[in-house]
Amino acid sequence: MAAFGSLRRNVVLASCTALVLMGLLLARNLSGMDRFGHVETNSFWPDSSKVHNAAAFLSAQTEQEKLGSTVKTSRFHFLTPASKSNLQFCYNLASATANRYPPPVLLGWNGQGEFDAAVTHLAKIRAMKRYLASLTPEEDDDLVLMVDGYDIIHQLPAEVMMERYFDVAAKATALLAERLGLPAHEASRRNIKQTVFFGPDKICWPPDKRAARCWAAPPSSLGHEAFGPDGGPDDFFSADPRWLNSGTIMGPVSDVRRVVDATMEEIEATYNKTFWQSDSDQYYMANVWGRQEYWRRRSWIVGSQGGDAGDQEAAQASGWPSSARVIPEKRRGSQEIEMHMAIEYESSLFQTMFGNEPFLGHLEYSRENETANVTMDLLGQGGALGWYAMQMPQNVRAALMKLYDSVSGTHPGASAEDWIRTVPLGTNLVTKHIYGLWHCTGGKEFLDTEYRKMWFFPLARSLAGEAVKASRRGEALSSRLIDGRKWVARWAYPGGDQDVEDWRHGGAWSDEAPGRFVGWTELCGPHESVLFQGQRRRQGQGQEARGN
Repeated sequence: MAAFGSLRRNVVLASCTALVLMGLLLARNLSGMDRFGHVETNSFWPDSSKVHNAAAFLSAQTEQEKLGSTVKTSRFHFLTPASKSNLQFCYNLASATANRYPPPVLLGWNGQGEFDAAVTHLAKIRAMKRYLASLTPEEDDDLVLMVDGYDIIHQLPAEVMMERYFDVAAKATALLAERLGLPAHEASRRNIKQTVFFGPDKICWPPDKRAARCWAAPPSSLGHEAFGPDGGPDDFFSADPRWLNSGTIMGPVSDVRRVVDATMEEIEATYNKTFWQSDSDQYYMANVWGRQEYWRRRSWIVGSQGGDAGDQEAAQASGWPSSARVIPEKRRGSQEIEMHMAIEYESSLFQTMFGNEPFLGHLEYSRENETANVTMDLLGQGGALGWYAMQMPQNVRAALMKLYDSVSGTHPGASAEDWIRTVPLGTNLVTKHIYGLWHCTGGKEFLDTEYRKMWFFPLARSLAGEAVKASRRGEALSSRLIDGRKWVARWAYPGGDQDVEDWRHGGAWSDEAPGRFVGWTELCGPHESVLFQGQRRRQGQGQEARGN
């Protein structure tokens, strides 16, 4: 690999043609395939000759070199654990495609044995480890998003999610340093930061008051009683969303890999098949996070006490009953504890459903400057609370209008400026965020109605088709730099002269076999009548109007 890197640098310095660079990229990916094979015999590495975006990636680099640019190009990895397809999975895939996500990598697709998600949720962790272990060191700074396969609906474009991620990470890291009483430069020097984000839960799962994953969870950043007066332990609506949900994960490849490796170590050290949640990936991942939070408090807030005094003070500071707490000790002195794991409290990225139902609404930002007025009594305190205005962020407005204009043939004569004022967008009315995706933590029957509320529902078929075309044209995920970098998809739709009819509306890469792309027809063709119902209805109404 080092020889390859040297060769590539020489090629760049010599300003050779993009064709030569393409050949080198192929060699690199084949090398990656070999290494993946050492991780597991059931390896996954798509043949780079089928990945059309590889040409776009090299073309972008070549263009930057011509201009003397120093802009770095990074890749976005979109992963979803799934063993089989059904309508709920297709809500995930169709909504992601409409929002210009690249095709996901299906982790554990048709998995067997320990990779069979139908048998154990731990298959998700094993498949994630296998994928992340296959990546090269050059990809450590890439961004990865992993979402559960069967209870997710994406609302905002991928470029907005990436922009938000870096904003959330910067804010969360600053708040962590403040909470631990460390100057920002000292926290940075000690590598204490927040980079791997999980969705927020209003309950600790699996519940156990003795476990650090429950009692060591710090309060959220939302403030005291953000969801109204504390209604007691059985009132989930008023609860602080301070606990980890493992169904959504976003962060740099290197840090997510460390979290997954630590989770696998936790599984190997503590697995007990008699435990009722022994196959819960959240159980082990939350334990890793709980240990981190305990040791953060012990090391930095009460570190001067040391020993048992530090244990007791760190535990008492949690506010939970002191009896029978289990202290998450290190299993060995060299065990890594600081994982940069964090909860995305404000739900700008991930909106969980359970316990949040009264505080979510689909708002039209139809007033001046794309604002919406909220007048409801959110906290159930009675009486008139007045109103407050919420404004659509400029990057959300621009990204949605761009997608709307990309399918102008479906709405002749209707301007994006007028349309954006009529779009209902799912909003957290407490945190005042139009959330990036909606995670159906609770009854899965709510997926059907939520999908139909989404802004893309009347345009889903055309948006999906245009997303495939844009990928095959080699378009970047964003026309703007994000975190000072250009972003492209790690895996894009197959290109070349291959027949694309089977994936005209999307598809996904599978880790079942090297280079296998599973087309839309196989994945979601049987569910098109539901997924694209909104556009058929819209077209029918248009034809009826023209007939009149």
